[in-house]
Amino acid sequence: MAVFYFNVFNHETTIDETGAELADLAEAREEARNAAADLIREEILAGRKLHRDHRIEIEDAERHLVHVLRFGEFVAD
Repeated sequence: MAVFYFNVFNHETTIDETGAELADLAEAREEARNAAADLIREEILAGRKLHRDHRIEIEDAERHLVHVLRFGEFVAD
């Protein structure tokens, strides 16, 4: 198991101070996709404009950036 941190940059910035123990980066990416889908749903239901550059940044246990998931990946042009 490895620790990954998920920092959210949308209409507010949330820095993950706790992290999550996951099997590997693939599982961390899946967690980020699920979280992004939930956040996008919340934005739409709240009537806020969805910004394609909002993102979730995944960091490893040493707080090195290992993946960026942009919300725009979920939205067609």
